[in-house]
Amino acid sequence: MTVAETASPTAAQTVEALPERHTSRLIAQREFLAPVVAQAVAALRLPAGAWVLDAGTGTGGALPPLARASRSAGHVRAVDLDAAVLAIAGAHAGRGGVAARVSVESADVVDVLAAAATDPAGGFDAIWAGDLVGPGTFQDPGATVAAMARALRPGGVVALFSSTCLPPTFLPGHPELERLVRAASQRRRRVPAGGPHHPDQHLAWLVAAGLDDVTPTVLSRVGFPADRDPAARTHLECVVWPEMLTSATTFGATVGMTADDVNQLRALITPGSTRYVVDGPGYFVHQPTLLTTGRHRRCGRR
Repeated sequence: MTVAETASPTAAQTVEALPERHTSRLIAQREFLAPVVAQAVAALRLPAGAWVLDAGTGTGGALPPLARASRSAGHVRAVDLDAAVLAIAGAHAGRGGVAARVSVESADVVDVLAAAATDPAGGFDAIWAGDLVGPGTFQDPGATVAAMARALRPGGVVALFSSTCLPPTFLPGHPELERLVRAASQRRRRVPAGGPHHPDQHLAWLVAAGLDDVTPTVLSRVGFPADRDPAARTHLECVVWPEMLTSATTFGATVGMTADDVNQLRALITPGSTRYVVDGPGYFVHQPTLLTTGRHRRCGRR
């Protein structure tokens, strides 16, 4: 996988390109999560010819599995407010051999949902939202999920996929240090301490939206051994370790981290260090992900 990804000429490519380091992080995360995203999409049991919305597509990690699941007569409409990522998403769809059944566009998800809710054709058969619905993206996440429910055709499904709702294991053998770093990261990302807008309310939002068959499914991404899982190592070194160190140095003190804690963390996550945790015997990374789904009842429109 190259760092710089380009697509065939599109309107999205007239947008200023993302910094190379940021692009590297996005692609590393996409490739690490690819196996569980594919499992999650397969669990949706999309009908042949499904009309699918990929809400907040980002770098397009879900586009190939969504397009394949809806088969030759289906179509995936991928939208994102960040026009800079759309060329990356389009290129990913092209390499996956599904470009003809995918469209990418810069658009506000809220506007797309509102239009679909009044569409005479009946809206979408499925709405996929990967790491999208939460307080950092929407002022009222529950209202956004309700809008998704209104944008479904009878029998359609809303699928909320999250790689951040459940605690991961990146530092096996150091649970207290990992707990402190996780708390610092939540402070830095301004995750609310609790309440109706907290990211772990996915199920509550689907139920409140009036959807049926609301179901949680936990899917795990395990990297072991790390030296045989290049995507896991790249994800750690491009995404996880920089996030951990930034969070620890900026917000660690607010959650009880000491200077010794930060120094220990730095030694554990610095490649080449004699204490580099990935080089230790039996090292593994475990990233649980949560898929929550709810289906529109088949009798009539909402």
